[in-house]
Amino acid sequence: MPGLAEKLSTRTLAGPEQEPIVLHRRRIYILPTRYGGLFALLLLLMLIGAINYNNSLGFALTFLMGSVALVSMLHAHRNLAGLQIRCGSTQSVFCGQQAVFPIIMNNQNALDKIALRLEIKDNDPVHINIPAASTITAKLAMTSRQRGIIAPGRIKISCEYPLGLFHAWSWIHPDCNCTVYPAPEKDAPLPEFEQQGLGMGQSRQRGQDDFSGLRRYQPGDSIKTIAWKQSARGSGIFTKQFSGAGGKTLWLDWDSAATRSLEQRLSRLCQWVLQCESSGLEYGLRMPGQNIAPGKGHRHRHLCLSALALYGQRTSPA
Repeated sequence: MPGLAEKLSTRTLAGPEQEPIVLHRRRIYILPTRYGGLFALLLLLMLIGAINYNNSLGFALTFLMGSVALVSMLHAHRNLAGLQIRCGSTQSVFCGQQAVFPIIMNNQNALDKIALRLEIKDNDPVHINIPAASTITAKLAMTSRQRGIIAPGRIKISCEYPLGLFHAWSWIHPDCNCTVYPAPEKDAPLPEFEQQGLGMGQSRQRGQDDFSGLRRYQPGDSIKTIAWKQSARGSGIFTKQFSGAGGKTLWLDWDSAATRSLEQRLSRLCQWVLQCESSGLEYGLRMPGQNIAPGKGHRHRHLCLSALALYGQRTSPA
């Protein structure tokens, strides 16, 4: 019975709702819990006993406990009523990581909201209390299983406060999403420098002007570029990287990342973007139907990784 009622209660949510989302009385549903059903059976047995023995004290106790149950139902409903909900900004993640959706809940009532439960389907719930006249942010985690744009969809808010006899719930569908980058490929060596303005295969060389960072040693690296001091610490052999001036730019080309599958190619390009960014190099990205001009920094990194995340999809980056 509760499962059927919950399915019916979600039919009114055809898509993301306009924020802030307010939980008014028409969108809050209540049903007895398992313990509520046992409690109702107990009251029925007590009433039958009181009638059978014509016991006034039995009638009084039965009606008193019934009144307590009705009051608990009203408290469970009021514990959700009036909440104002909106979704905060999300942080992009890599495929396989937890996407976190901040749900901002504003309680403008003079009473505390106790033991609320927020849950995304097939993910761990979050339990919170919201003091009177205050705002609390609940962070709901959702495992990302593929690149692109993911959204939490319908979120269930429920409580069984105060006695656990009634389950009150409501569904919300906030307008929020998270960009999921491809999972970076491990140990993917960077391609060679391509001098800006020249075609592929012309004047390719690594810049040798400014030190830009360290990376793991790769076969073919010059002995002169090995960072002996860092390598002597026993954590592996590292090679110094340099970024040259004079218009040299590292182009991350789609054809240079040829692999067996599309997802592996995107993962390799993703790793190249991260390596360039960590080394402070200026880099551009060439993809079928899209070229991203050379640059560096957090915004440029997000632009390149988002292009990889959304390749082959119609959705634009958030």
